[in-house]
Amino acid sequence: MAKQSWLDYLEATWLYQTLRNGMNRGLVKFFRDTVFAGQQGLRVAEVACGSGYAAHLIAQEPSVALSLAADLNLDDYRQVKIKDYRAFFVLMDLFYPALHPGSMDLVWNSSSVEEISQPERAVKAMARLVKSGGRIFLGVPNSYGLAGLMHLIPSRNARAWLGKTYNRAGLRRLVESAGLHLERETSYLFGIFIGALAQKNN
Repeated sequence: MAKQSWLDYLEATWLYQTLRNGMNRGLVKFFRDTVFAGQQGLRVAEVACGSGYAAHLIAQEPSVALSLAADLNLDDYRQVKIKDYRAFFVLMDLFYPALHPGSMDLVWNSSSVEEISQPERAVKAMARLVKSGGRIFLGVPNSYGLAGLMHLIPSRNARAWLGKTYNRAGLRRLVESAGLHLERETSYLFGIFIGALAQKNN
């Protein structure tokens, strides 16, 4: 069994889980206002989802017909023990997805792409799953927020846990590298993260 670091203990604390759940509720509200409003029968996938809590909340939205939570393993999902889980959890590698191309209305991720060694490839993989006119959302740590300051911590484990940070220009470039049209930018969790909502036009 791998030795746990202080970061593993941090993730298991009540405060961390409360902040993460609040962040997820805020993201669902953002989607309700920008994507879900006036729609019906939407198909939504949260990729590299961790616990899948946000996908569980999205499944309860009236405009959503299918909410998928996709990840490589069930570790975080099992840790949080969500009762009466409403989404469908799929064990899936983003680069080799168990979903048909062009089958989703919204594919999104918050706070995982920055840990992937080929983020441009990850965004393109997300875009392939979205139908023409559909959207992707990408949320990443903000270079000018607390995440950027935490990169000053002299700990290799802490920097690896945080992953790469982005400013708004860098996030725009990442989204546009997949041929997506940027629609809206946002910041959340006290500015720790920045996000971009983009549309697939072909």
